[in-house]
Amino acid sequence: MKPVKVENEEIRKVIISGEDYIQIDDRKFLLFEVEQIKEPNVYEVTDLDEESQLRKALEEDNPILSEEEINKMLGI
Repeated sequence: MKPVKVENEEIRKVIISGEDYIQIDDRKFLLFEVEQIKEPNVYEVTDLDEESQLRKALEEDNPILSEEEINKMLGI
């Protein structure tokens, strides 16, 4: 997994503003910080509030994912 480096100052300000979501056209994206990525599609989230928000986004916006797939993505 390769991160996208954001250099546009306006976009950087929006991302670090503390808001949970950004919206582009009709699509919404959940923002959360990860300390490291151990393997593709597995995220280690140490903040319980961020984990809760991520789980909510995965469960609501991705109904095709099973509980097992969601747990794998969370590294559980």
